[in-house]
Amino acid sequence: MAITAKLFSLVTILFSIFAGLLLYYWMSLSSKEEKKKQLEEVTNFFINFVIFMWIGKVIMNFSVFIKDPLAVLAYPADSTSFYLAIIGSILRLMYKQKKIQLAAFLNALLPVVLTASCMFEFIQFLQDLNLYSLTNLIVDTILLAIFYYANERVSAFTLFFIILISWLTGTMIMFLTQPYVLFFGYLLSLPFILLFFLFNASVLIYIKTKR
Repeated sequence: MAITAKLFSLVTILFSIFAGLLLYYWMSLSSKEEKKKQLEEVTNFFINFVIFMWIGKVIMNFSVFIKDPLAVLAYPADSTSFYLAIIGSILRLMYKQKKIQLAAFLNALLPVVLTASCMFEFIQFLQDLNLYSLTNLIVDTILLAIFYYANERVSAFTLFFIILISWLTGTMIMFLTQPYVLFFGYLLSLPFILLFFLFNASVLIYIKTKR
């Protein structure tokens, strides 16, 4: 039963990401060549994210991995593996920022992630009638609306900062009013929420001042 639930969650995440990629391609005003390039970079980001999650699984189950490497495949990725994948993905982006147009990449990644999260929470709500999924859906929809409304009206730096602050505000409201906060089915702890915000805000400010 647990395996079936995990499999359904994985399929839902993959479907949601695919929906996010499609919506970005439809909504973006960029040229076809530029959209194709950004979609390739975003897809590559998700692939590397999955790799980082597998690395996190190995780290968290290292004793099992030493005895039986294939047995780690049976372990579902937990929130700690999810955190490690986020950290690894951010560090990789920082390392590659000179090779890619970071602003253009984030301008593609954000709507894809937000759309995917909306789709994931919508499916979860339909399946379980979970009010917490509905709350997540509302917050994600507001963030997505803010993104598309402000995208052509403010600079990239201002847009990313607005989204980051709005995400923190929505997440903290959920954290204070709900027993737990999930993102794609993974539990978000308060230290992680605050560190994620502070780290990304610091990176944005650093990039802004360097330019």
